[in-house]
Amino acid sequence: MEDRADTRFDWSWLAGTYWYVPQPDLPALQFDPEDNALSWLADQTVWHISGYKTGYFWGVTAALTYGAGEEPPAHGPASRIGHLTMLGTVLPEGQIQITFLSGRRGSSPTIGFGQMVRIGEAWTFEMQMSTDRGENRLLHWANMVETREGEASWSQLPGVGLSVPQMLEGAVYPSFETE
Repeated sequence: MEDRADTRFDWSWLAGTYWYVPQPDLPALQFDPEDNALSWLADQTVWHISGYKTGYFWGVTAALTYGAGEEPPAHGPASRIGHLTMLGTVLPEGQIQITFLSGRRGSSPTIGFGQMVRIGEAWTFEMQMSTDRGENRLLHWANMVETREGEASWSQLPGVGLSVPQMLEGAVYPSFETE
């Protein structure tokens, strides 16, 4: 029998990384059950994975959505940015599950599923999710790509014209209880 410890990929490098949605993956599909109508939105999402241990990771998410026909809300009100806590697992072979939670009691979590995929020299999170957006349902898939301070995407995210720090401003990070 093969020793699985030798085949496990070490995902600990995820701690301290930042991820965003590249331009081609901004479209998201919204469904309004009231009138059975579909519409397109743009959805820029930023993740900061602040910690990792033994296949679990955590951090914060910032998301900004707007109608596909609207002007991007660059320098718009920060109140339109939704902040969520993210709690995820990554299996040794790269399968991903992430739960996104708001700070409001009774709100439904958003669950995302995906796979770590290597494209060239870089890893991407190939993800999909479905969530409530008010009375509507929002579906989105994207190849989340990493960004770092000093890169163009760090200073100006596709579709919104905001920086990674602007998107994450005011986010509350999860932490372990002290004993």
